[in-house]
Amino acid sequence: MHCRDEETSVYWIDSDTELANAVASWENQIGLDTEFIRTDTFYPLAGLYQVASGNEVFLLDPLVIENWRPFVDYLHNPNHLVVMHACQEDLELMFHHLSARPANIFDTQFANAFVSEDFSLSYANLARNLMQVDLEKQQTRSNWLKRPLSEEQLAYAVDDVTLLVPMFNIINERLQELGRSDWFAEDMSQRGSYSEPQPGQYYRQVKRAWQLKSEQLATLQALCLWRENAARQYDIPRSRVVWDDHLMTFAMAPTLDMDVLQSTLPGPIVKRHGQALIASHSKASGNKPIDQLDKPLSPGASAKVKALREVAVSAAKKLAMAPELLARKKDVEACFRDYMQNGHLSEHYMGWRRSLLEQGFLPILEPRNDS
Repeated sequence: MHCRDEETSVYWIDSDTELANAVASWENQIGLDTEFIRTDTFYPLAGLYQVASGNEVFLLDPLVIENWRPFVDYLHNPNHLVVMHACQEDLELMFHHLSARPANIFDTQFANAFVSEDFSLSYANLARNLMQVDLEKQQTRSNWLKRPLSEEQLAYAVDDVTLLVPMFNIINERLQELGRSDWFAEDMSQRGSYSEPQPGQYYRQVKRAWQLKSEQLATLQALCLWRENAARQYDIPRSRVVWDDHLMTFAMAPTLDMDVLQSTLPGPIVKRHGQALIASHSKASGNKPIDQLDKPLSPGASAKVKALREVAVSAAKKLAMAPELLARKKDVEACFRDYMQNGHLSEHYMGWRRSLLEQGFLPILEPRNDS
C-alpha cells in the first residue's frame, strides 16, 4: 500500500506477497531501524521494521506478516550493506524474532566515534551535525503494537531511516580519508555479530558477587542459571522472577527453606517459584566450587589503570576520535589484569589499538607487578 506521494515514497507492507515484492526492489544498500516494546517481557516484541532504499521507505508490519524469508535472505547476503544506528538492541530483536543475523552492518553511531569525539551520539544529533536536519523525537516510548499507528508514529518511523544511507556516505568517506576504515571494520565485525548471552554466565554481572567464596559463587551461578531459564520460559523480566540481591542473599545461606523464602520474597513469588529455588540451591551444594571473581583493584593498581587511561585519552584526543574507543575503564582495567597474569596486552588492545598505545602502556605495566 502506497502511503503518500512526496519526495520520499512510503509503503506500508502487511502481507507476505508485498514483503517479497518490496525486498526484490531494494538496492544493495538500505537503512534499517526497528521499533519494539520490552516492558513486561524478557524478549523484545517487534512492533515495526523500517527500511529505506533509495527514495523509498518500507514499513514492515510484524503483527501480520508471516513469511519473513525474503527479508532474512536479504539481511544474510554479505553483498547487501545494512546501515543502522546504535544497532545492538535491533540485532537482539531480529535474532529472537526472525532468527536473523545481518551479514554486513554499518552502525552510524559507532562509526562516527572513529571520526569525531562523540561515542554515543543520538540519531537526531548526528542528523543535525551531518545533514543540518532537525528531527522530532517524540514517539520513542509510544505503543508500537497498537494498530493503526498514528500519523505522528508513522512520520517518526520514516524519519528514523531516511537519513541513514546519506549519513553512511558522509561518515564512510571520512573514515577513508583518515585511513580508519580497517579500524572500524575490525571492531564492527564483533559489534555487528549478535550472540545470545549464556544463562550460565549471568552470575558474573551480579553486584558484589566478587565477595563470595568459591562454594557460594557456585551456588549463585546455579541460582542465576535457574532464574535465567525461568525468565526466558515465562518470557518475563528477570526482576519479575527474583531480584539479583535476593539471589545473593540465598547464595550466602548454607541452606534454603520455605521459612527463609517467605521472610524474604513476596508471597506470590514464593508460591510460584519457591520449590524450584529450594531445589536449585540444594542441588548446587554438590557442584564443584568455581574460581572467585576478580576483586576490586588495590590503590596501587588503580593508580596504574588511571595512568593507562590518561595515555589512551591523550592518544584519542590527538586523533580527534572518541576517547571511549581507547580508554573505557573496563577495557583498560581488563588489559591491566591480563598483563599482570599473562605478560601481554589484552585482546582488545592487540588489534589496531596496539600500534597507538603499546609504547605508552608498557612503561606503566612493566616496572612492578603489584596489583
